[in-house]
Amino acid sequence: MKKRLLSMSLLFILGTFLVFGVTSFLQPSRVLAAAPPAGQNRITSLYDAISSSQTLEKDWGYSALVEYNGKRILFDAGNNADIFKRNVKKLGLDLRTIDFAVLSHPHADHLSGFDYLVEVNPNVKLYLPADLHNLGAPSLFKFGGPDPNAAAALPPEERYFDTGATEVQLKPSGRYYKAKNVEYLRDNLTVAPGITIISTRSPYLGGFNGYPPKTPTEPALVGLPELSLALDTSQGEVLISGCSHTGIEAIIEATQKATGKSTYAALGGFHLFPYDATYITALANKVKNDLGVRIVSPAHCTGHLGFKIFKDFYKDNYLYGGLGSQFKFSA
Repeated sequence: MKKRLLSMSLLFILGTFLVFGVTSFLQPSRVLAAAPPAGQNRITSLYDAISSSQTLEKDWGYSALVEYNGKRILFDAGNNADIFKRNVKKLGLDLRTIDFAVLSHPHADHLSGFDYLVEVNPNVKLYLPADLHNLGAPSLFKFGGPDPNAAAALPPEERYFDTGATEVQLKPSGRYYKAKNVEYLRDNLTVAPGITIISTRSPYLGGFNGYPPKTPTEPALVGLPELSLALDTSQGEVLISGCSHTGIEAIIEATQKATGKSTYAALGGFHLFPYDATYITALANKVKNDLGVRIVSPAHCTGHLGFKIFKDFYKDNYLYGGLGSQFKFSA
Protein backbone atom coordinates (compact mmCIF):
# COMPACT_ATOMS: atom_id res chain seq x y z
CA MET A 1 0.00 0.00 0.00
CA LYS A 2 2.81 2.42 0.91
CA LYS A 3 4.61 1.67 -2.38
CA ARG A 4 1.35 2.22 -4.28
CA LEU A 5 0.73 5.55 -2.53
CA LEU A 6 4.33 6.60 -3.16
CA SER A 7 4.02 5.70 -6.85
CA MET A 8 0.74 7.62 -7.13
CA SER A 9 2.31 10.63 -5.40
CA LEU A 10 5.28 10.60 -7.73
CA LEU A 11 3.00 10.33 -10.75
CA PHE A 12 0.90 13.22 -9.45
CA ILE A 13 3.99 15.40 -8.91
CA LEU A 14 5.38 14.50 -12.33
CA GLY A 15 2.03 15.16 -13.99
CA THR A 16 1.69 18.48 -12.22
CA PHE A 17 5.20 19.47 -13.29
CA LEU A 18 4.49 18.54 -16.91
CA VAL A 19 1.15 20.33 -17.01
CA PHE A 20 2.39 23.50 -15.41
CA GLY A 21 5.69 23.32 -17.27
CA VAL A 22 3.99 23.15 -20.67
CA THR A 23 1.44 25.78 -19.70
CA SER A 24 4.19 28.10 -18.55
CA PHE A 25 6.09 27.54 -21.79
CA LEU A 26 3.04 28.46 -23.85
CA GLN A 27 2.29 31.66 -21.96
CA PRO A 28 3.20 34.97 -23.66
CA SER A 29 5.79 35.59 -20.93
CA ARG A 30 7.89 32.79 -22.46
CA VAL A 31 7.34 33.46 -26.17
CA LEU A 32 10.48 35.52 -26.75
CA ALA A 33 12.71 34.20 -24.00
CA ALA A 34 14.84 32.18 -26.42
CA ALA A 35 16.05 32.90 -29.92
CA PRO A 36 14.28 31.07 -32.76
CA PRO A 37 15.83 27.81 -34.02
CA ALA A 38 18.84 28.11 -36.32
CA GLY A 39 17.81 28.94 -39.87
CA GLN A 40 14.47 30.35 -38.80
CA ASN A 41 13.60 34.01 -38.36
CA ARG A 42 10.51 35.68 -36.92
CA ILE A 43 8.74 38.99 -36.52
CA THR A 44 6.64 39.42 -33.38
CA SER A 45 4.07 42.18 -32.93
CA LEU A 46 4.65 44.02 -29.64
CA TYR A 47 2.09 46.83 -29.94
CA ASP A 48 -1.27 47.22 -31.68
CA ALA A 49 -4.97 47.90 -31.11
CA ILE A 50 -5.95 44.50 -32.54
CA SER A 51 -5.08 41.31 -30.70
CA SER A 52 -6.25 37.77 -30.03
CA SER A 53 -4.23 37.73 -26.79
CA GLN A 54 -6.00 38.03 -23.44
CA THR A 55 -2.85 39.04 -21.56
CA LEU A 56 -1.24 41.71 -23.76
CA GLU A 57 -2.46 45.31 -23.55
CA LYS A 58 -4.04 46.82 -26.66
CA ASP A 59 -3.42 50.45 -27.61
CA TRP A 60 -3.22 52.52 -30.79
CA GLY A 61 0.26 52.28 -32.25
CA TYR A 62 2.75 49.82 -33.66
CA SER A 63 5.90 47.98 -32.67
CA ALA A 64 7.57 44.77 -33.80
CA LEU A 65 10.55 42.70 -32.74
CA VAL A 66 12.54 41.40 -35.70
CA GLU A 67 14.78 38.36 -35.15
CA TYR A 68 16.80 37.81 -38.31
CA ASN A 69 20.09 36.01 -38.89
CA GLY A 70 21.09 36.29 -35.25
CA LYS A 71 20.14 39.98 -34.94
CA ARG A 72 17.41 41.37 -32.70
CA ILE A 73 15.91 44.57 -34.09
CA LEU A 74 13.22 46.73 -32.55
CA PHE A 75 11.06 48.39 -35.20
CA ASP A 76 8.98 51.22 -33.67
CA ALA A 77 7.84 51.22 -30.06
CA GLY A 78 4.18 52.19 -29.77
CA ASN A 79 2.20 55.08 -28.35
CA ASN A 80 2.75 54.75 -24.61
CA ALA A 81 6.09 53.85 -23.01
CA ASP A 82 4.42 52.25 -19.97
CA ILE A 83 2.14 50.03 -22.08
CA PHE A 84 5.11 49.14 -24.27
CA LYS A 85 7.12 48.24 -21.16
CA ARG A 86 4.33 46.02 -19.80
CA ASN A 87 3.88 44.15 -23.09
CA VAL A 88 7.62 43.68 -23.46
CA LYS A 89 7.84 42.21 -19.96
CA LYS A 90 4.84 39.91 -20.54
CA LEU A 91 6.53 38.60 -23.67
CA GLY A 92 9.78 37.99 -21.81
CA LEU A 93 11.84 40.30 -24.00
CA ASP A 94 14.98 41.79 -22.52
CA LEU A 95 15.60 45.06 -24.37
CA ARG A 96 19.28 44.88 -23.43
CA THR A 97 19.53 42.17 -26.10
CA ILE A 98 18.38 44.53 -28.89
CA ASP A 99 21.17 45.06 -31.43
CA PHE A 100 19.62 48.17 -32.95
CA ALA A 101 16.30 49.94 -33.33
CA VAL A 102 14.58 51.61 -36.28
CA LEU A 103 11.94 54.33 -35.99
CA SER A 104 9.62 54.45 -39.00
CA HIS A 105 8.50 58.08 -38.60
CA PRO A 106 8.17 60.80 -35.94
CA HIS A 107 4.58 60.21 -34.79
CA ALA A 108 3.78 59.60 -31.13
CA ASP A 109 2.10 56.22 -31.72
CA HIS A 110 5.43 54.84 -32.99
CA LEU A 111 8.17 56.67 -31.08
CA SER A 112 7.06 56.79 -27.43
CA GLY A 113 8.41 53.44 -26.24
CA PHE A 114 11.92 54.35 -27.38
CA ASP A 115 12.15 56.33 -24.13
CA TYR A 116 11.93 53.04 -22.21
CA LEU A 117 14.36 51.37 -24.62
CA VAL A 118 16.98 54.07 -24.07
CA GLU A 119 16.41 53.92 -20.32
CA VAL A 120 17.34 50.22 -20.13
CA ASN A 121 19.76 50.15 -23.07
CA PRO A 122 21.35 53.61 -23.49
CA ASN A 123 24.08 52.28 -25.80
CA VAL A 124 21.67 50.76 -28.31
CA LYS A 125 22.04 51.98 -31.90
CA LEU A 126 19.06 54.07 -33.02
CA TYR A 127 18.31 54.65 -36.69
CA LEU A 128 15.95 57.60 -36.99
CA PRO A 129 14.45 59.42 -39.97
CA ALA A 130 16.09 62.79 -40.67
CA ASP A 131 13.39 64.93 -39.10
CA LEU A 132 14.63 68.19 -37.55
CA HIS A 133 11.61 69.51 -35.68
CA ASN A 134 10.35 66.31 -34.02
CA LEU A 135 13.51 64.25 -33.63
CA GLY A 136 16.38 66.74 -33.74
CA ALA A 137 18.17 65.66 -36.90
CA PRO A 138 21.07 67.95 -37.89
CA SER A 139 20.01 70.39 -40.60
CA LEU A 140 21.40 73.34 -42.53
CA PHE A 141 19.38 76.44 -41.62
CA LYS A 142 19.65 79.56 -43.81
CA PHE A 143 18.66 82.96 -42.45
CA GLY A 144 20.45 85.44 -44.68
CA GLY A 145 17.42 87.39 -45.88
CA PRO A 146 17.13 89.32 -49.15
CA ASP A 147 20.01 91.78 -48.50
CA PRO A 148 23.42 90.06 -48.23
CA ASN A 149 25.13 93.36 -47.30
CA ALA A 150 22.94 94.18 -44.29
CA ALA A 151 25.35 92.69 -41.73
CA ALA A 152 28.23 94.94 -42.84
CA ALA A 153 26.34 97.99 -41.54
CA LEU A 154 26.05 96.53 -38.03
CA PRO A 155 28.56 96.31 -35.14
CA PRO A 156 29.88 92.77 -34.41
CA GLU A 157 27.62 92.28 -31.38
CA GLU A 158 24.55 92.62 -33.63
CA ARG A 159 25.82 90.22 -36.26
CA TYR A 160 24.94 86.55 -36.02
CA PHE A 161 27.93 84.67 -34.58
CA ASP A 162 29.81 88.01 -34.61
CA THR A 163 30.59 87.56 -38.31
CA GLY A 164 27.29 88.16 -40.03
CA ALA A 165 26.89 84.49 -40.93
CA THR A 166 23.80 83.71 -42.98
CA GLU A 167 23.51 79.97 -42.33
CA VAL A 168 24.24 77.49 -39.57
CA GLN A 169 24.36 73.72 -39.22
CA LEU A 170 21.75 73.10 -36.52
CA LYS A 171 22.62 70.25 -34.18
CA PRO A 172 19.79 69.99 -31.64
CA SER A 173 20.10 67.72 -28.63
CA GLY A 174 17.32 65.63 -30.18
CA ARG A 175 14.23 63.77 -28.98
CA TYR A 176 16.35 60.97 -27.50
CA TYR A 177 19.14 63.14 -26.14
CA LYS A 178 20.11 60.50 -23.56
CA ALA A 179 20.78 57.92 -26.26
CA LYS A 180 24.48 57.52 -26.97
CA ASN A 181 24.38 56.10 -30.50
CA VAL A 182 21.96 57.85 -32.87
CA GLU A 183 22.12 58.01 -36.66
CA TYR A 184 19.70 60.00 -38.80
CA LEU A 185 18.98 58.59 -42.24
CA ARG A 186 18.12 60.50 -45.40
CA ASP A 187 18.98 57.64 -47.77
CA ASN A 188 18.74 53.87 -47.93
CA LEU A 189 21.28 52.06 -45.80
CA THR A 190 22.36 48.41 -45.59
CA VAL A 191 23.11 48.01 -41.89
CA ALA A 192 23.98 44.30 -41.83
CA PRO A 193 24.05 41.44 -44.33
CA GLY A 194 20.53 41.10 -45.73
CA ILE A 195 19.13 44.05 -43.75
CA THR A 196 18.35 47.29 -45.58
CA ILE A 197 16.62 50.37 -44.19
CA ILE A 198 14.51 52.00 -46.91
CA SER A 199 14.15 55.79 -46.77
CA THR A 200 11.14 57.51 -48.37
CA ARG A 201 9.17 60.77 -47.97
CA SER A 202 5.42 61.11 -47.79
CA PRO A 203 3.75 63.42 -50.34
CA TYR A 204 0.68 63.57 -48.06
CA LEU A 205 2.20 64.64 -44.73
CA GLY A 206 5.02 66.97 -43.79
CA GLY A 207 5.81 70.63 -43.14
CA PHE A 208 4.65 73.59 -45.21
CA ASN A 209 6.56 76.84 -45.66
CA GLY A 210 4.73 79.85 -47.07
CA TYR A 211 7.32 82.49 -46.23
CA PRO A 212 9.05 84.44 -49.04
CA PRO A 213 10.01 83.66 -51.71
CA LYS A 214 7.09 81.22 -51.45
CA THR A 215 3.59 82.50 -50.77
CA PRO A 216 0.84 81.26 -48.42
CA THR A 217 -1.19 80.24 -51.47
CA GLU A 218 1.73 78.29 -53.00
CA PRO A 219 3.66 76.88 -50.03
CA ALA A 220 6.58 74.50 -50.29
CA LEU A 221 5.94 71.03 -48.86
CA VAL A 222 8.71 69.09 -47.18
CA GLY A 223 7.35 65.54 -47.04
CA LEU A 224 7.35 63.50 -43.84
CA PRO A 225 10.47 61.27 -43.71
CA GLU A 226 9.75 57.58 -43.28
CA LEU A 227 11.89 54.47 -42.78
CA SER A 228 10.93 50.88 -43.58
CA LEU A 229 12.89 47.67 -43.07
CA ALA A 230 13.70 45.10 -45.77
CA LEU A 231 15.03 41.61 -44.96
CA ASP A 232 16.56 39.46 -47.67
CA THR A 233 15.34 35.86 -48.07
CA SER A 234 15.66 33.22 -50.78
CA GLN A 235 12.01 33.90 -51.67
CA GLY A 236 12.36 37.67 -51.88
CA GLU A 237 12.37 40.60 -49.46
CA VAL A 238 10.30 40.65 -46.27
CA LEU A 239 9.22 44.28 -45.87
CA ILE A 240 8.05 45.94 -42.64
CA SER A 241 6.39 49.34 -42.71
CA GLY A 242 5.25 51.45 -39.77
CA CYS A 243 2.36 53.48 -41.20
CA SER A 244 3.07 53.68 -44.96
CA HIS A 245 2.40 57.42 -45.10
CA THR A 246 4.46 57.35 -48.29
CA GLY A 247 1.98 54.76 -49.64
CA ILE A 248 2.59 51.03 -49.21
CA GLU A 249 2.86 50.62 -52.99
CA ALA A 250 5.49 53.38 -53.19
CA ILE A 251 7.48 51.78 -50.35
CA ILE A 252 7.36 48.39 -52.08
CA GLU A 253 8.53 50.00 -55.34
CA ALA A 254 11.35 51.83 -53.54
CA THR A 255 12.42 48.57 -51.85
CA GLN A 256 12.45 46.62 -55.10
CA LYS A 257 14.48 49.37 -56.75
CA ALA A 258 16.97 49.48 -53.86
CA THR A 259 17.45 45.72 -53.50
CA GLY A 260 16.81 44.57 -57.06
CA LYS A 261 14.69 41.74 -55.66
CA SER A 262 11.04 40.77 -55.48
CA THR A 263 8.93 41.27 -52.36
CA TYR A 264 7.97 38.05 -50.62
CA ALA A 265 5.88 39.57 -47.81
CA ALA A 266 4.67 42.98 -46.66
CA LEU A 267 3.85 43.52 -42.98
CA GLY A 268 2.81 46.44 -40.78
CA GLY A 269 0.58 49.47 -41.11
CA PHE A 270 -0.77 50.28 -44.59
CA HIS A 271 -2.63 53.46 -43.50
CA LEU A 272 -5.80 52.78 -45.48
CA PHE A 273 -8.56 53.76 -43.07
CA PRO A 274 -9.21 57.11 -44.88
CA TYR A 275 -9.87 55.33 -48.22
CA ASP A 276 -12.95 53.75 -49.79
CA ALA A 277 -13.42 50.26 -51.19
CA THR A 278 -12.67 51.28 -54.78
CA TYR A 279 -9.28 52.70 -53.86
CA ILE A 280 -8.28 49.84 -51.55
CA THR A 281 -9.37 47.17 -54.05
CA ALA A 282 -7.26 48.78 -56.79
CA LEU A 283 -4.33 49.00 -54.37
CA ALA A 284 -4.64 45.35 -53.33
CA ASN A 285 -4.68 44.37 -57.00
CA LYS A 286 -1.54 46.43 -57.65
CA VAL A 287 0.29 45.05 -54.62
CA LYS A 288 -0.51 41.45 -55.55
CA ASN A 289 -0.51 41.39 -59.34
CA ASP A 290 1.64 44.32 -60.45
CA LEU A 291 4.22 44.36 -57.64
CA GLY A 292 4.12 40.61 -57.03
CA VAL A 293 3.88 40.59 -53.25
CA ARG A 294 2.98 37.01 -52.30
CA ILE A 295 2.04 37.38 -48.62
CA VAL A 296 0.54 40.30 -46.70
CA SER A 297 0.11 40.74 -42.97
CA PRO A 298 -1.49 44.18 -42.46
CA ALA A 299 -1.70 45.70 -38.99
CA HIS A 300 -2.22 48.95 -37.06
CA CYS A 301 -3.58 51.76 -39.28
CA THR A 302 -4.65 49.57 -42.21
CA GLY A 303 -8.28 49.95 -41.06
CA HIS A 304 -11.22 47.54 -40.90
CA LEU A 305 -12.05 47.92 -44.58
CA GLY A 306 -8.40 47.49 -45.53
CA PHE A 307 -8.17 44.31 -43.46
CA LYS A 308 -11.32 42.92 -45.09
CA ILE A 309 -10.38 43.70 -48.70
CA PHE A 310 -6.80 42.45 -48.44
CA LYS A 311 -8.06 39.32 -46.65
CA ASP A 312 -10.59 38.65 -49.41
CA PHE A 313 -7.98 39.36 -52.07
CA TYR A 314 -5.11 37.29 -50.65
CA LYS A 315 -7.14 34.48 -49.02
CA ASP A 316 -4.68 31.92 -47.56
CA ASN A 317 -1.76 34.27 -48.19
CA TYR A 318 -3.25 36.83 -45.79
CA LEU A 319 -1.75 36.40 -42.34
CA TYR A 320 -3.12 37.90 -39.15
CA GLY A 321 -0.71 40.55 -37.85
CA GLY A 322 -2.23 41.68 -34.54
CA LEU A 323 -0.53 42.15 -31.17
CA GLY A 324 1.32 39.00 -30.08
CA SER A 325 1.24 37.36 -33.51
CA GLN A 326 4.38 35.97 -35.12
CA PHE A 327 5.47 35.77 -38.73
CA LYS A 328 8.08 33.04 -39.16
CA PHE A 329 10.29 32.71 -42.22
CA SER A 330 13.61 31.31 -43.42
CA ALA A 331 16.40 33.36 -44.89
